[in-house]
Amino acid sequence: MENKARFITFEGIDGSGKSTQIHLLKERILLETGDDCYTTFEPSTGPVGALLRQFLSGRVKTDENTLAALFAADRLDHLHNELNGILEKTEHGCHVLCDRYVLSNFAYQGNKENLDWIISLNERAISVLKPDCHIFIDVTPKIALRRIEENRENIDLYESMESLTKVRSAYLSLFRRFNGQENIIVINGNQSVEKIADDIWNKVSYLF
Repeated sequence: MENKARFITFEGIDGSGKSTQIHLLKERILLETGDDCYTTFEPSTGPVGALLRQFLSGRVKTDENTLAALFAADRLDHLHNELNGILEKTEHGCHVLCDRYVLSNFAYQGNKENLDWIISLNERAISVLKPDCHIFIDVTPKIALRRIEENRENIDLYESMESLTKVRSAYLSLFRRFNGQENIIVINGNQSVEKIADDIWNKVSYLF
């Protein structure tokens, strides 16, 4: 197999456990292959990402169309910035594990605004770097909300039972739409942390 840097994205509703599983996959890749990984997330730590966090926290108000455009802009900065951009990492042979990418934009904002328009906003990002796979950790909204309430002091814009339920349904609709076009791996997120990690490794180990 060609020795190349892999780009793997993690998707799921808030509270699905993406951050934990990204950390565990990074450790597993290092253990099994000796390869290190760069872990990152969206919204990014860049200037557009910082603005997005203000909106998501509710401290600043805006509309879904603006959010959709800002997420797409932040993604391009995340890819191209010279300090710690994803492209710079992959071009130098470093695997990248990213917490959220285009499918999050489609599921969260496409749930309320025109999905085709939001997809068009992300065409540049998709053409620049397509993930080797998208890992969707599928957890029930009830479990996700319980985890959020147990582990967070502040609740973000989309972290309600109604929103989590709608976003999960939006993700599942997206998977039907992109069937055959994207490598989407669905993992049962209602299991133990260890079982989820094993399932993920069994699905992605062939890439390494």
